[in-house]
Amino acid sequence: MKTRDRILQTARDLFNARRFGNVTTADLAAECGIAEGNLWYHFKNKRALLEALSDTFLEDVEHRLALLPSDESNILEDYADMIAALVSEIRQYRFLYRDQADYGEHTDQLLQRLPGIYRDTLAQFQTYLHAMVKAGHLDLQREQLPVIATNMVIILRYHLEFLRESGADSDIGSGAVMSAVQQHLTLLEGALTAAAAQKLDTALSRLLVSA
Repeated sequence: MKTRDRILQTARDLFNARRFGNVTTADLAAECGIAEGNLWYHFKNKRALLEALSDTFLEDVEHRLALLPSDESNILEDYADMIAALVSEIRQYRFLYRDQADYGEHTDQLLQRLPGIYRDTLAQFQTYLHAMVKAGHLDLQREQLPVIATNMVIILRYHLEFLRESGADSDIGSGAVMSAVQQHLTLLEGALTAAAAQKLDTALSRLLVSA
């Protein structure tokens, strides 16, 4: 692995584990087994690392946004697959979801893309919800779907940040990401048929581990 790539991978791991504000470039250089000057050759400061990691985040988001329902008979399994991909995204970039209090403004490239990412994510969730309604799994009116989708995205996007700011544990091993998944499912309580709720729970249980 090239030194630059190793630095980025290690930085992401350390930021996720210790929080962005608690990691110095000296910590990162030591973890990589290189001199701090060698790290500075590739990245002048932590902001430069944030910019590079935001670029990889944007690439990974596109893969998740490409997921759509395959067919009506598999909609619950397909939804579980999409949620599993989103959980993986949140876990891999936990610090981006949790530590804005440390790093401040998002990078320019992320700020430019965020409106489109939110728009496409909302459309993605609405597509899955509409397919569940069409398959007879979900008893909701069409006009309710945008509101449900918006609330789902808000919960999944901001749950870690809320936990951190409220003094609760949002770090690796806390179960915070799985808590967000469970919170978002409460929006479907009473609307999913009992059979669909059980099937979705089983599909999610197979795909997700404590996060």
